[in-house]
Amino acid sequence: MVVESIFVAGSPPKLAAKARLKFDKVREKHLLLLPEKVVVLNETAASILRLCDGSRTVNTITEYIRNSLMAGSETGSSGAVPELKTMEADISEFLQEMADQGWVVIQHEDAEP
Repeated sequence: MVVESIFVAGSPPKLAAKARLKFDKVREKHLLLLPEKVVVLNETAASILRLCDGSRTVNTITEYIRNSLMAGSETGSSGAVPELKTMEADISEFLQEMADQGWVVIQHEDAEP
C-alpha cells in the first residue's frame, strides 16, 4: 500500500504549538503532552518527534535516525538497519499520522512567516 504523503523535501515538520515532549523519569516513558491528552511514545517515535523542530526535512530526520541506528549496530546492538528509502517511507507515514492528529504541522516553503 502506497501512502500519499504531504511531506516534501522542502517542508520540514515541527511539533504543533499545543504539543510538548517530556520524559517521565518515574515511569521511564516518553510522553507527548497535549491539551487534555497524554500520548505514551516508544523510543523510536520520541526520537523522530524530538527532531521535528521545523528546521529539518523528513530526509534529514531519516538520515539522522539511520546514522544513529548504524552507530548502535557497530557497538553491538543486534538487527540490521533498514534501507534509507524504507526508513524514509516509514517515517513519512508516521509523521503523516501525527499531522492527521494535529500533533505535527508542516511548514511549507511558500508560507509567509
